[in-house]
Amino acid sequence: MPLYLKLLHAGFAVELAAITPIIALILVVGLITAIIQAALQIEDATFALLPKTIAMIVLALFGGFGALGLFTHFTADMIMRAPLLVHQSWY
Repeated sequence: MPLYLKLLHAGFAVELAAITPIIALILVVGLITAIIQAALQIEDATFALLPKTIAMIVLALFGGFGALGLFTHFTADMIMRAPLLVHQSWY
């Protein structure tokens, strides 16, 4: 496998590992909101959007399940491996 495909695969793997818990939380919040709206017959768009917005703000304040740490580790790993990457064939 060419080196650029390995790097692309590693980048996508880190991105997927970082974003999956965030998407799952927003999905759960949206599902709970939808169930409450259906049970109480509330048709307000604000009620559908507000809990997800609050959840995203809370995630941003508390680091998003360590997503920033994953990206920082990946970047540091790529920087440490830069001399090896320069001397390898890209084909």
